[in-house]
Amino acid sequence: MSDKLLHYGMVGGALDSMIGEAHRNAILLDGRAELVCGCFSRDLEKTLKTGKKWGIKEGRLYKDYLEMAEEESRRYDKIDFVVIATPNSSHYEIAKAFLERGINVVCDKPLTTTVREAEELKEIADKNNLLLCVTYSYAGYPVISRARDIVRSGKIGEVRFVNVQYVQGWLARDIEKENKQAAWRLDPSQSGPANTTADIGSHVENMVSVLVEKEIDTLCARLDTFGKSRQLEDTSTVMINFKDGAKGLLLMSQIAVGENNNFTVSIYGTTATLKWAFTEPNKLRILYEDYTEEIVQKEVATPGTNVGFKNTYSVFISDLIAKRNGEQITNDNAHFQSVNAGLRGMRFIEKCVESAKNGSTWVKF
Repeated sequence: MSDKLLHYGMVGGALDSMIGEAHRNAILLDGRAELVCGCFSRDLEKTLKTGKKWGIKEGRLYKDYLEMAEEESRRYDKIDFVVIATPNSSHYEIAKAFLERGINVVCDKPLTTTVREAEELKEIADKNNLLLCVTYSYAGYPVISRARDIVRSGKIGEVRFVNVQYVQGWLARDIEKENKQAAWRLDPSQSGPANTTADIGSHVENMVSVLVEKEIDTLCARLDTFGKSRQLEDTSTVMINFKDGAKGLLLMSQIAVGENNNFTVSIYGTTATLKWAFTEPNKLRILYEDYTEEIVQKEVATPGTNVGFKNTYSVFISDLIAKRNGEQITNDNAHFQSVNAGLRGMRFIEKCVESAKNGSTWVKF
C-alpha cells in the first residue's frame, strides 16, 4: 500500500477515453490519492491494458462494475472513493452499486438521466453518510468563488439579468458515424433525453447557480436540432425567471463553426457588470457606469493545466479527509458540488425538455 492519504478506483475511462485521462490527471495534480483498482471498460482486455499503464495489480482489475463494487467493499483496504467516467445512462446504476456498499462516489455530469434517479442517489448517499461529488469542473476555478463573493458583497448592486453563452463547433458536421463520443452523446439510449442541454447546459446551469445563488421560478426552452438525422438537440436556448424577479438568457450550442469552448458569463447588476470568460479563466472584469473597468485576477494560469478540474478534486479530497478525521461533512455542507447540485442540474434538463416538447411554453421549475 502506498503512502497516499486516499485510494480510489475508476469505472470507465479506458486508455482511449479523453475524460478518463482528465480525471486521472486532475487527481494526480492534487497528489493525495492513488488509483488502485478499476473496471475501465466492458472489454476486459482494455481494462487490463489501462491498469498496466497505471501500475494496478491484476487482482484489482475487474470484469464489470458490480464485481468491483462487491469485491472492493469487502476489502480491509477498500477504496475511499470511486470515479464514474461512463456515458450518462449508466451513471445511476454504477453510483447506486457503490453507494449501497459504503463507498463514496465522484460522478461525471449530468448525474443521471432522470430527476427520480438523482433523488434516489441523494437518498442513498445521505442515508449511508457518504459523499457524492458531481464534477462541474468550471466552478473549480478559484476566481469563480471570488466572483460569487463579489456578487454577495453587493459590489455590482442588485442582480437584474444573467447572460451566459457556451458554444462549441465539434458537432457542426454530422460526424456521428465516425466519432464515438458524438455517437453516444446523440443517442437517447445512452445520453438520456437531451444532448447539448445535458452536456454543456449542465455546466451553464451550475455556473449560474454558484455565482448568483438564486432559485429559478420558471423557464422557457427551445431545443433545436440542426443535424439532419439526429434524435437529440445540438443547440439549446433557455430564458429564465428567478424567484426574486431577476431574469436570465442561456445559449448552448455545439454547431457553432470555429468555436472550441467559448464559455462566457455576464452578470448585470444595478451598479456594475461582472464578466468571466473561459478563454481567460483566472480573470474577472467589472464594468462600471462611467465605462471604467476593474480587473480581478485570482491567480496566474499554469499552461497545460486544467485548474478547475484539479481544484474540483482538491476540494472533494480535502472534505473527504476532514470527514475521515471526524468533521461533520455532509452533502449539504460540503465545499464541492455535491449530489444536491447534480439533482438541481437534472431538474433543469428535464424542465428544458418539457418546455421544448410543449412548444417552448413557460414551465415551473
